[in-house]
Amino acid sequence: MKKGYLHQLIYILWDAIRKLDGDVEPLELEHMAIRVYKAMDYKTRIFHSMEHVFNFLDSSDPVIALAAVFHDLVYLQVDRGLPPPLKDLFEPYLQIEGTRVTFLPLALESKEFQLCCTLFGRDSSHPLDPPNGMNEFLSGFSFCLCMQGKLNYLHLGSVLLCIEATIPFRGLDSEGRTVGEVLEARARIAFPEVSEEIIQRMVHRAIGFANRDVQDFCNPDTAAFLSNTWKLLPETNIPLQDRGSYSIREYRIALYGMLNFFRSLDPERIFHSYRGKPSDKDLQNFRKVARINLALSIQYLKAKLLAVSTLEALAILSGGDAPIALFMGDLNALHADSECLIRYLPTLPFPPWLDENHPVVRLLRDGRLEESSFDLRNSPLALWLYKRLRPEVWGRIVVEMERFFKGELSPEEFLFLFPRSSKERIEGPLLDIVKALSQMAPTRERFFQVLLTRGTYST
Repeated sequence: MKKGYLHQLIYILWDAIRKLDGDVEPLELEHMAIRVYKAMDYKTRIFHSMEHVFNFLDSSDPVIALAAVFHDLVYLQVDRGLPPPLKDLFEPYLQIEGTRVTFLPLALESKEFQLCCTLFGRDSSHPLDPPNGMNEFLSGFSFCLCMQGKLNYLHLGSVLLCIEATIPFRGLDSEGRTVGEVLEARARIAFPEVSEEIIQRMVHRAIGFANRDVQDFCNPDTAAFLSNTWKLLPETNIPLQDRGSYSIREYRIALYGMLNFFRSLDPERIFHSYRGKPSDKDLQNFRKVARINLALSIQYLKAKLLAVSTLEALAILSGGDAPIALFMGDLNALHADSECLIRYLPTLPFPPWLDENHPVVRLLRDGRLEESSFDLRNSPLALWLYKRLRPEVWGRIVVEMERFFKGELSPEEFLFLFPRSSKERIEGPLLDIVKALSQMAPTRERFFQVLLTRGTYST
């Protein structure tokens, strides 16, 4: 019989501590597991949850097991501060208001805190510098607080090194050192009496753990990669947690944020290697697949953004922003006959310029690998526009839609970019969309009818 996450967590903590020759009372272990479970199961967690922990937890290596359990325990931006299960743990050591952290004297006097500062490369007298990596630092510190007196310092440091290595998307430091070389130097400072072999083993483990934490980027199935990264959207965009009641603009802002995030990533900074592990061949393959996934995901997001930005412009002009369900229909429709926008649009064959088997086409048509809590797997309106607009026209409008997002184009100016549409008349694909919206949103039909009959947005 399969155990639930909490029971698995209790067993994993107990087994890992025992394998590291640690000592913990059963009830103390239970309280520790419940604290972690509640924090990872907090209402704001969708991606950084217990499922994420168990997806790459290796119970055969107790250091990896403990690092997997604790590495995402603190996520201030997602939880909007500390979740209640962690507040009493940190209360003597720091104060947190939202994402603002203040360390108290007791923390600065703590040996565990000093160890964290050394391995995370922070000056203990100015622990807030640098600001990046604070979630990982606090997660590591929470691990030390939970394990006080239960594990020796070398084992604490081994786990901390793994957690530090998960600070993502880093290149060479100011001295030209790789992430692995930096960790090696810090481990030598923290444990000067430890052999070179043990230090290198610690760093190899940490780099391997960090690469597993971002392994979705080298998933050869882009649909699977997007399914997992899609879970980040409602974590970092609070309105999306309200399922179909979020607005068109709120959805567009979330998608645009993810597009800019993907565009900012350098595939060379996602995965790391240390002293030949992983090999140069494997590392280059990881980066190659990541580069492909990012390129396809960027094109996919642009397609989705074109669809939602068209709806956003029409919403603004017809009465203002509204829940996306008003224009698109029930996003969680279970029945084939459910009313939705695509049913009012003309059915389109695949045009000669579009490959039905292109990965982006398949993503739009067939969808991401898994269902999401707030969105359809597939993208019917985005695919409809992908089929309706010639590539050069599609590309031109997609470039200009970002000017609409920035306020450099009015909604009217943006919509008039569609072929055969102007101030004088609305024809072509935009005409079909407006007609469909007249059916979907009867409360705004008067505005759409004015647009259709007069070719103007004024009433």
